[in-house]
Amino acid sequence: MKINHFAILLAVSSLTLTINGQVSPKEKGLQSINQNVIKGQLEFLSSDWMEGRATGERGSFLAADYIASMLKVSGAAPAGDFQSGPRVRPASPGGIQSAPPRPSQSYFQNFSLIESQPAGTSVLTLAKGGQEYKFRENVDFMISRASMEMSLTAPVVFVGYGIQDKTLGIDDYAGIDVKGKIVVRVTGFPGYNDITSPMYKKLVGDNQRSQYEIQRNKSEIPGKLGAAGVIDLTLNRDAAKSWGVYKFIYNMSPAESGTRANWSSMRLDGKEISSSPVIITITERVSNLLIKEGGLDIARYEKEAAAGNTKFKPVVLPGISAGLVINVNSQRVRVRNVVAIIEGENMNEFIAVGAHMDHMGTDNGKIWNGADDNASGTVAVMTLARAFAESGVKPKRSIVFCAWTGEEKGLLGSEYFTLYPPAGKIGDYKFYMNFDMIARDAANDTARNMAGITYTKAYPKLEEITKKAVEDYKINLKLNIRSNEAPTGGSDYTAFTANKIPVIAWMAAMHPDYHQPSDEVSMVNWDKMTEIIRLAYLQLWEAANGEIK
Repeated sequence: MKINHFAILLAVSSLTLTINGQVSPKEKGLQSINQNVIKGQLEFLSSDWMEGRATGERGSFLAADYIASMLKVSGAAPAGDFQSGPRVRPASPGGIQSAPPRPSQSYFQNFSLIESQPAGTSVLTLAKGGQEYKFRENVDFMISRASMEMSLTAPVVFVGYGIQDKTLGIDDYAGIDVKGKIVVRVTGFPGYNDITSPMYKKLVGDNQRSQYEIQRNKSEIPGKLGAAGVIDLTLNRDAAKSWGVYKFIYNMSPAESGTRANWSSMRLDGKEISSSPVIITITERVSNLLIKEGGLDIARYEKEAAAGNTKFKPVVLPGISAGLVINVNSQRVRVRNVVAIIEGENMNEFIAVGAHMDHMGTDNGKIWNGADDNASGTVAVMTLARAFAESGVKPKRSIVFCAWTGEEKGLLGSEYFTLYPPAGKIGDYKFYMNFDMIARDAANDTARNMAGITYTKAYPKLEEITKKAVEDYKINLKLNIRSNEAPTGGSDYTAFTANKIPVIAWMAAMHPDYHQPSDEVSMVNWDKMTEIIRLAYLQLWEAANGEIK
């Protein structure tokens, strides 16, 4: 028998090429992530048709329907509320009997929030030595964070700027118990009005995002310490210039209004009465009265704080008490999260990936489209669901894909999910990935490839996975990778951290269009957004199929 060695060699070579040319499931998913997919979703989700996606408004329901439909097309199964299926009705007497309802699962987790707006009739009282001053809402002060009607009288404590941060070495509450008291604080932070000051350079420097983090810190601390209320002083500015009303019908043109005038607060009902303190801003006239009666030298304090020369000590203002009578108008509002799942081999372990779909709605003829904040993050979630479905294999752990509502109202949708998870128990969740604003560039990002990641410090392998993926797949991103023992902040990973679930939180940049009508799709950096989603897919693949600790 004559053997054709050349033919055998050719056949073996062809087989080798076929085997080596096979695309792995992981690669199949990665290849499905491209700019056309991302653009198609983002352009619609941030279009005027969505009306700014404000929580509870029509646009938010339209956005949720769109997101659910895209997840369904991708192949992710519904993981929201169970609902009864159709009954079989008898055609005639004695015919087919009605069948029991068949439960089916939807893509929506429905719940309600309590929406509150100041009633305009609240009263602030300042008293000292038998002298009492009464001030009216929208005339002498403005309320924020008022979620329920209440009245109280309490001593007043001056806490400087009201910052408490161990990493910064600042504790304006040191040595005093503010529980049940009303806190008075200066707006801003040490050196905020002097960029050449030592403290401005220390606290902010070139990282403009630090200002938002400082303000968030200031907002959270009084509630954690049990303060009953917060008074923000007004210094050398007219805080009341936009409080007035027109005595005649006047519809502004869009160009005349740059801020929202109809913003309302929302909250979860929760299982206990909220302990969050009411926050009020007083006019300069009322501020000067409080400063005078309290014997405060604010100019000296600000100068010393900016220089960082002294350690501030909070002080109870002698003999001064403040009274608050808070009146609000409230109603329940129906809202919903979007929840889908790709089931894994192990149905007792879950990982989740989410982003908030809500933004700030419309006002005075303008639409807050929120292309970056946070249509970009929501598109990442939808794109990842498609990528995992395209891989063609089940992950080891089940992956839950979430689009949150109510983030702009206080991280409410993600908090509700962790309280009442529709898929599994919250203790079964092993990891959470969050996206918030992943499509823009910071002012100092001249290469247009910078992005930030925050992860849970006890899981250093998350950083190893990230760096290895960047190198192996030539991801064009310059990453600022930070770890924290329990990452918290102004986005939805906070609720998962509170449940001791490790997280990765993605954010690309803070920019001047943040919370402005100018946050439009035309400003998006498509290359950066695509690279972030590609890298996130590689991170999520490891979290779903391997070990992260």
